[in-house]
Amino acid sequence: MPETRKQRMPHDFNQQIIQEFRANRGKVGGPFQGARLLLLTTTGARSGVPHTVPLGYLDDEGGRMLVIASAGGSPRHPAWYHNVRANPYVTVETGVFTIEAEAAVVEGAERERLFARAVEADSGWADYQTRSGRVLPVVALTPRSGSEGHRRAGHLDVTRVPATSDDRAAVTASIRALVTGPPALAADVTPALPHTGGVPGRWVSAAGGSATEDGVTLYVHGGGFEHTQPTLEPLMACRLSQATGRPAFKVDQRLAPAHPYPAALDDVVAVYRSLLQQGVPADRVIVCGESSGGTLVLSALLALRQAGDPLPCAAVAISPLTDLTLSSRSLDSGDGRDVIDRRVAEHVTAQYLAGARADQAPQSPLHGDLHGLPPLLLVAGTAEVLLDDTRRFAAAASAAGVEVTLDLYEGMPHAFHASVMAQDPPPIAVTFLRRLTGWVAGTRAGSTRLR
Repeated sequence: MPETRKQRMPHDFNQQIIQEFRANRGKVGGPFQGARLLLLTTTGARSGVPHTVPLGYLDDEGGRMLVIASAGGSPRHPAWYHNVRANPYVTVETGVFTIEAEAAVVEGAERERLFARAVEADSGWADYQTRSGRVLPVVALTPRSGSEGHRRAGHLDVTRVPATSDDRAAVTASIRALVTGPPALAADVTPALPHTGGVPGRWVSAAGGSATEDGVTLYVHGGGFEHTQPTLEPLMACRLSQATGRPAFKVDQRLAPAHPYPAALDDVVAVYRSLLQQGVPADRVIVCGESSGGTLVLSALLALRQAGDPLPCAAVAISPLTDLTLSSRSLDSGDGRDVIDRRVAEHVTAQYLAGARADQAPQSPLHGDLHGLPPLLLVAGTAEVLLDDTRRFAAAASAAGVEVTLDLYEGMPHAFHASVMAQDPPPIAVTFLRRLTGWVAGTRAGSTRLR
């Protein structure tokens, strides 16, 4: 189809793809199975008639989606490109959301940078440019807010946190040292509340205060849905307690394969509900998780909203797996620098789902209705294979009206933040904690304490 890596196809074939895309929430088979597609509807520059075309795309900062006017390597620009030059207001269908957007042609150095990124992800774009004999235009599609008949776009604040190879080496060394000799836990472990919904776990407070007045940070650990590190996880809860200024509770959720989906999700939801039942205001609860724990945090938000429960004030997901169909391109773009790869992702999702559908929410958060979620802080390293899972969820949540902060740490691998548990955390870990503290302070959960 036009603008994918395949040769340009006839109009009737495009219509088949469009129908299949809409019928299957963005999934198509045949030669384009697994391709990242959207449907772009423009207004004909001459006819004024709506025109829809399937296009390959890349996510970009600020919630933008990038499309390239390759026309399959044709020497002429495609019709949709002429349309957006005449009328930049377009409609984008992602399979999950329909978004009103504004198209803008990217020029100069920014165009060169973005096109180089596209070629890095798929060399077919360079082949198309060579074949066409022209400079292929790069077009940015930016969601518009307040569109009639569509969800109001939220705000996506993207920050790229610079890091060096020395920072990465320091992170690696700190994590290795933790495994051999973790520091002592310097925190109050007295239970802040008498009950946790029948789910085991551990209270850790490095900030003092009262759960019912100051709130609670609910921490959901990672480990691929099947592992736990009982020596290290309280240290992470301690750091989160410090950063968020309230007691933290580390959930010991049930683990796969003995307890597949939805056991762990049910545990997180049960603990959260128990907090509210014991007088902790929902607007004083922060839910935080890493890796598979980040997945569970986002899944819990969807499950709670669907059930009509009050949602927490804020949520943090670090390096989450958000699309359990494993269709994010970054899963296949790793260069061996990350600590996990596609095979690991395939293993953990198979054990966790145990037959449950990978393309449905809440187990696969990206496939859910994200409208009405609380402010989100999403964190990922740019060297990790789950990078696109984080970026895609950030864009989708923002398009659904959610306030999203996306922090991307340059060159960092999966779950780099674990280095915060070190006795002497490396500089990039200190930056992570500082940014987390600042973000919490800017949410309702960080406002003046209830009295």
